[in-house]
Amino acid sequence: MAITSTVEHQINHKKGEAYSFIIQQTPAYSDPSEAYGDICFAYIKNTNEIDMSLEEIDIRLGGTSQSEIIKILGKTTGSPIGGETITPSNLNLGSGNIADGIFQAGNEITGISGGNELHRIYVGSSNTSETFNLGQDIIVPKNNVITLWATNISAEIDIVLLFNYHDSKSG
Repeated sequence: MAITSTVEHQINHKKGEAYSFIIQQTPAYSDPSEAYGDICFAYIKNTNEIDMSLEEIDIRLGGTSQSEIIKILGKTTGSPIGGETITPSNLNLGSGNIADGIFQAGNEITGISGGNELHRIYVGSSNTSETFNLGQDIIVPKNNVITLWATNISAEIDIVLLFNYHDSKSG
Protein backbone atom coordinates (compact mmCIF):
# COMPACT_ATOMS: atom_id res chain seq x y z
CA MET A 1 0.00 0.00 0.00
CA ALA A 2 1.51 3.31 -1.11
CA ILE A 3 1.04 6.40 1.00
CA THR A 4 1.13 9.71 -0.80
CA SER A 5 1.24 13.25 0.51
CA THR A 6 1.42 16.72 -0.97
CA VAL A 7 4.65 18.51 -1.77
CA GLU A 8 3.69 21.10 0.84
CA HIS A 9 3.43 18.38 3.50
CA GLN A 10 6.87 17.03 2.55
CA ILE A 11 8.39 20.53 2.70
CA ASN A 12 6.92 21.09 6.16
CA HIS A 13 7.33 17.63 7.67
CA LYS A 14 10.70 16.55 6.27
CA LYS A 15 12.45 19.88 5.68
CA GLY A 16 10.77 22.14 8.26
CA GLU A 17 10.55 24.99 5.75
CA ALA A 18 6.86 26.08 5.94
CA TYR A 19 5.92 29.34 7.68
CA SER A 20 3.10 31.69 8.55
CA PHE A 21 3.41 35.49 8.33
CA ILE A 22 0.74 36.91 10.66
CA ILE A 23 -0.10 40.61 10.76
CA GLN A 24 -2.84 42.99 11.87
CA GLN A 25 -2.70 46.46 10.36
CA THR A 26 -4.97 49.46 9.83
CA PRO A 27 -3.56 51.17 6.73
CA ALA A 28 -3.65 54.96 7.04
CA TYR A 29 -1.70 57.85 5.54
CA SER A 30 0.57 59.67 7.97
CA ASP A 31 -0.30 62.93 6.18
CA PRO A 32 -3.94 62.75 4.98
CA SER A 33 -3.45 65.91 2.87
CA GLU A 34 -1.13 63.88 0.63
CA ALA A 35 -3.33 60.78 0.63
CA TYR A 36 -4.02 59.23 -2.74
CA GLY A 37 -4.20 55.75 -4.19
CA ASP A 38 -3.47 52.40 -2.62
CA ILE A 39 -1.41 52.06 0.54
CA CYS A 40 1.30 49.46 1.20
CA PHE A 41 0.98 47.64 4.53
CA ALA A 42 3.27 44.59 4.12
CA TYR A 43 6.71 44.04 2.58
CA ILE A 44 8.40 40.66 2.03
CA LYS A 45 11.83 40.13 0.47
CA ASN A 46 13.19 36.62 -0.02
CA THR A 47 16.89 36.43 0.91
CA ASN A 48 17.04 32.62 0.78
CA GLU A 49 18.90 30.88 -2.06
CA ILE A 50 15.78 28.72 -2.44
CA ASP A 51 12.58 30.07 -4.00
CA MET A 52 9.83 31.20 -1.66
CA SER A 53 6.40 29.86 -2.62
CA LEU A 54 3.30 31.77 -1.43
CA GLU A 55 0.54 29.21 -0.94
CA GLU A 56 -2.47 30.70 0.82
CA ILE A 57 -3.73 33.88 2.45
CA ASP A 58 -6.39 34.21 5.15
CA ILE A 59 -7.96 37.65 5.48
CA ARG A 60 -10.35 39.18 8.00
CA LEU A 61 -11.59 42.76 8.09
CA GLY A 62 -12.15 44.08 11.61
CA GLY A 63 -14.62 46.60 12.95
CA THR A 64 -17.27 47.97 10.62
CA SER A 65 -15.27 47.74 7.40
CA GLN A 66 -17.57 46.75 4.56
CA SER A 67 -15.20 45.69 1.81
CA GLU A 68 -11.59 45.84 0.76
CA ILE A 69 -9.43 44.98 -2.20
CA ILE A 70 -6.03 43.53 -1.32
CA LYS A 71 -3.48 43.71 -4.12
CA ILE A 72 -0.36 41.54 -4.24
CA LEU A 73 2.47 43.17 -6.18
CA GLY A 74 5.73 41.56 -7.25
CA LYS A 75 9.07 43.08 -8.23
CA THR A 76 8.52 46.20 -6.12
CA THR A 77 11.70 48.28 -5.82
CA GLY A 78 13.16 50.63 -3.20
CA SER A 79 13.88 50.45 0.51
CA PRO A 80 10.89 50.15 2.83
CA ILE A 81 10.33 52.92 5.39
CA GLY A 82 7.79 52.75 8.19
CA GLY A 83 7.42 49.00 8.60
CA GLU A 84 8.15 46.95 11.70
CA THR A 85 10.00 43.65 11.48
CA ILE A 86 7.77 40.57 11.75
CA THR A 87 9.22 37.11 12.42
CA PRO A 88 7.26 34.40 10.58
CA SER A 89 6.38 31.29 12.61
CA ASN A 90 7.69 27.91 11.51
CA LEU A 91 4.75 25.53 11.02
CA ASN A 92 6.83 22.51 12.05
CA LEU A 93 7.26 22.83 15.83
CA GLY A 94 10.15 20.36 15.73
CA SER A 95 12.15 22.47 13.27
CA GLY A 96 14.68 25.07 14.29
CA ASN A 97 14.64 26.69 10.84
CA ILE A 98 13.98 30.43 10.58
CA ALA A 99 12.53 32.13 7.51
CA ASP A 100 15.20 33.89 5.44
CA GLY A 101 14.04 37.30 4.34
CA ILE A 102 12.93 40.77 5.27
CA PHE A 103 9.38 40.68 6.62
CA GLN A 104 7.72 43.97 7.56
CA ALA A 105 4.25 45.30 8.29
CA GLY A 106 3.04 48.81 8.96
CA ASN A 107 0.12 51.19 8.63
CA GLU A 108 1.96 52.97 5.81
CA ILE A 109 5.12 51.58 4.25
CA THR A 110 6.80 54.10 1.96
CA GLY A 111 10.10 54.27 0.06
CA ILE A 112 9.00 51.65 -2.46
CA SER A 113 7.53 51.90 -5.92
CA GLY A 114 6.58 50.04 -9.03
CA GLY A 115 5.88 46.37 -9.25
CA ASN A 116 3.54 44.14 -11.19
CA GLU A 117 0.11 43.34 -9.86
CA LEU A 118 0.06 39.55 -9.46
CA HIS A 119 -3.21 38.94 -7.68
CA ARG A 120 -6.24 40.88 -6.49
CA ILE A 121 -8.39 39.65 -3.61
CA TYR A 122 -11.86 41.03 -3.00
CA VAL A 123 -12.89 40.77 0.65
CA GLY A 124 -16.50 41.25 1.71
CA SER A 125 -18.02 42.32 5.00
CA SER A 126 -16.18 42.76 8.28
CA ASN A 127 -15.51 40.19 10.98
CA THR A 128 -15.66 37.37 8.44
CA SER A 129 -12.49 35.40 7.78
CA GLU A 130 -11.91 34.26 4.22
CA THR A 131 -9.27 31.87 2.90
CA PHE A 132 -7.79 32.30 -0.56
CA ASN A 133 -5.70 29.52 -2.03
CA LEU A 134 -3.36 30.91 -4.65
CA GLY A 135 -4.26 28.51 -7.48
CA GLN A 136 -0.85 29.05 -9.04
CA ASP A 137 1.58 29.56 -6.19
CA ILE A 138 3.43 32.87 -6.35
CA ILE A 139 7.12 32.04 -6.69
CA VAL A 140 9.54 34.58 -5.20
CA PRO A 141 13.19 33.96 -6.15
CA LYS A 142 16.09 35.27 -4.05
CA ASN A 143 16.17 39.08 -3.67
CA ASN A 144 12.68 39.51 -5.15
CA VAL A 145 10.02 41.45 -3.28
CA ILE A 146 6.30 40.97 -2.69
CA THR A 147 4.16 43.76 -1.26
CA LEU A 148 0.55 43.85 -0.04
CA TRP A 149 -1.58 46.93 -0.73
CA ALA A 150 -5.00 48.05 0.50
CA THR A 151 -7.41 50.16 -1.54
CA ASN A 152 -9.29 51.59 1.46
CA ILE A 153 -7.70 53.31 4.43
CA SER A 154 -8.64 52.96 8.09
CA ALA A 155 -9.90 49.39 7.73
CA GLU A 156 -8.34 46.90 10.16
CA ILE A 157 -6.90 44.03 8.13
CA ASP A 158 -5.85 40.72 9.70
CA ILE A 159 -3.70 38.50 7.48
CA VAL A 160 -2.16 35.06 7.75
CA LEU A 161 0.05 34.33 4.75
CA LEU A 162 1.29 30.75 4.40
CA PHE A 163 4.51 30.16 2.48
CA ASN A 164 7.40 27.75 2.15
CA TYR A 165 10.85 27.47 0.62
CA HIS A 166 10.97 24.96 -2.18
CA ASP A 167 13.62 24.13 -4.73
CA SER A 168 11.97 22.85 -7.89
CA LYS A 169 15.05 20.69 -8.59
CA SER A 170 14.54 18.66 -5.42
CA GLY A 171 10.96 17.67 -6.33
